[in-house]
Amino acid sequence: MRKRIGLFALLFLAVFPALFAQEVEVEGYAFEEDNRGYLNEVYVVIIEKYSLDTVFQDYTASDGHFALSLPANQSFELQAFKRVFQNFSTVFTTNLPEGKRKVFLELRMEREPGYWLEVTLAEEYQEDGTAESITDARIEVYNLTDDKEELVLEKHPYPTFSHTLEQGKQYTIMIRKEGYFTRRIEAYVNVDGCILCIDGISDLAPGVSDNLTAGNELGTLLANIEMTSASLDKTLVIQNIYYDYDKWDIRPDAAYELDKVSTLLKENPNLIIELGSHTDSRGKDKYNLDLSQKRAESAVNYILSSSEIGAGRISARGYGESQLVNDCTNGVKCSEDEHQENRRTELKIIGFSDYNAGDVIPLSEIIRQEKFDKLLEEIQNQEVIQIREGEELPEEIRKDLEKKENDQ
Repeated sequence: MRKRIGLFALLFLAVFPALFAQEVEVEGYAFEEDNRGYLNEVYVVIIEKYSLDTVFQDYTASDGHFALSLPANQSFELQAFKRVFQNFSTVFTTNLPEGKRKVFLELRMEREPGYWLEVTLAEEYQEDGTAESITDARIEVYNLTDDKEELVLEKHPYPTFSHTLEQGKQYTIMIRKEGYFTRRIEAYVNVDGCILCIDGISDLAPGVSDNLTAGNELGTLLANIEMTSASLDKTLVIQNIYYDYDKWDIRPDAAYELDKVSTLLKENPNLIIELGSHTDSRGKDKYNLDLSQKRAESAVNYILSSSEIGAGRISARGYGESQLVNDCTNGVKCSEDEHQENRRTELKIIGFSDYNAGDVIPLSEIIRQEKFDKLLEEIQNQEVIQIREGEELPEEIRKDLEKKENDQ
């Protein structure tokens, strides 16, 4: 009897082999809609449709690919997840026609509402309209709303990078490379009525409005970010530094601009600079020289007193009317705008401290320190400090307040 059953089983398998096929190959790719590229690190989960057992879970490779083997003649549900993309799901079966042994799946992922930022880094444009691309930069993106680091690219080998800016979020983007001024960019996405505001990018193309979907929920922003070289003797004009007539006191509008210089020095810790003050040609040469020196010293003293910049990193020099930028010399009739071109304050790089890539402070730490400084300033400006039950002041603030009490 056993021999007959064994013979019958062999005959059955020979006639109906497909019913007992062991496995079917399953292969798939995850990519962004409109063929915008394959997606890596998409979390793929496959569930047997009737038993609800999870039979596969893994991440897609760098080219969006994943592969596995599944039992034949069954139904499955695939679910896919990736941050800033809408969840994806599809149902498929391994019940294939005779001769077919592979299932191919396409995971077409759609983005959540927000903006896809595509950045190209280059040096400043030359007179002939060309610009050298910049590679090997340190690129960081910090989500200020969620207080988390989202992207860190160390010595990024390409001149381009991209990142998703989510709805309702605020971001800080920092780009650093030795030999160039650090670029810091603030991005606001649907925050306080600002659909998409970018501070720190001078050239946007082809234009934000041309790349938004209906309702401004999705869009692509193409940004060309120029990096300014920070070479010895490099000079930058500091705009909007004005003084009252015959005075050198720092006005509130000038203080705002000088605060930017402080920030520049913080973000470029190896720079040693000179602040130079220039006048127009009207008035006596000696008088203009003395006045410009007082104005330059006043600007430097403001920066030293309002920040933690070391005195060895910044110096003052008055040039009077010795370095005019146009032909408005003594006795030449010029318009007020032409004279204004000569009344300027310039930042000049006069040296560098030792540069060590290992000493670079991460953007996350810079932001943490900025928040701490802001909190300390708010506390110092309060006559009464309110602490909730169970809360304690940060140790640094407590020590600072104790020091102030002891000094009184």
